[in-house]
Amino acid sequence: MRRSVALAATLALGALPGAAGSAPTLHVVATHLDNPRKLAVGVDGSVYVAEGGHGGRTLCLGAAPNRICVGSTGAVVRVAANGVKTNVVTGLLSFAAPDGQRAEGPAEARPAKDGYDVLLQDAYVNAQGANPLGPAGASAGSLVSTPAGKARPATLANLAVFEARHNPDHGVGSGAKAGNPSIDSDPYAFTPYRGGYAIVDAAGNDLLWLKPNGQIAVLAVFPARRLVLSPALRAKLGEPTLLVQAVPSSVAVGPDGALYVGELTGIPYAPGFARVWRIAPNGAPTVYASGFSAISDLTFSGSKLLVLELATGGILHPAAPGALVELAPGGRRTVLARAGLVEPTGVAVANGRIYVANYGSTPAASGHGGELVSLPLP
Repeated sequence: MRRSVALAATLALGALPGAAGSAPTLHVVATHLDNPRKLAVGVDGSVYVAEGGHGGRTLCLGAAPNRICVGSTGAVVRVAANGVKTNVVTGLLSFAAPDGQRAEGPAEARPAKDGYDVLLQDAYVNAQGANPLGPAGASAGSLVSTPAGKARPATLANLAVFEARHNPDHGVGSGAKAGNPSIDSDPYAFTPYRGGYAIVDAAGNDLLWLKPNGQIAVLAVFPARRLVLSPALRAKLGEPTLLVQAVPSSVAVGPDGALYVGELTGIPYAPGFARVWRIAPNGAPTVYASGFSAISDLTFSGSKLLVLELATGGILHPAAPGALVELAPGGRRTVLARAGLVEPTGVAVANGRIYVANYGSTPAASGHGGELVSLPLP
């Protein structure tokens, strides 16, 4: 299990209260969210927040400091344009440390014809695509459909099983010359695409297409790269370079019909090392933009790409704020927000505003909880 590439890296630090300072341009729309992740927009302008939850007590595995407990505290929250917050789906898979930190569960949720389609994370995939999370973990690593209310998940696509059977990146990414052919899957984002869904598997380092007929196809595999280490890391690891995986964390359809994918990157999550890929229909992936740090999400506002960075100094930096960057078609970059963004995990555009899931690695019971904040479109 190559957990060094999994998107749990975004969850390992917990919240960093006060790290980014105040931000008068950010309007707090909703509070006390439970490890909020990606955002989606309904036809009425409501924003849907996938909550990773805080685990539970159904089953606990491992010993401190790596102990995780499984439960059904994942949820989908609807936030209306007037700020009214409603739990529209409850009882989804969640697993986390006993204090609710390092949570994994619903990564993204979208309104669908018969309820909601929800993408559920994974972390413990074996060679058959199964996990040790018990009956509550049966939906881990899957895109599921559920009606509103108490979750009754029906599997649309099992990404963990697909990874186990096909392992598109062969364990380390298509750019690696050698490495570990192990299995790992942690699906983290999806978007409507060509009658189905485009899905990124952060730990699998690939972009998949769930076709309208239910079949899964590989659209792209993102290569690992060699990073020249700093003197401090070189001394610690005993190596001059490190093979760093792409860890795709986000996907959006551009106005040109192409798919755009943002990288979180793997250990050591070096600042400025993340890229945005462009994948045209039936085309090979090409690098669209580079020089970003730990991309957690992206979306479009007209022709401009909005790139959300989890931590501008890399996610191992103890006081690095997040950032929201506008990338114009010609390449001009404008930082729309930085101060006040603390581990932001999701971005969406609705009602003439930009919405951001803030404090995205913070359980509701922590005393602060996650937030949904907004700022006007430029």
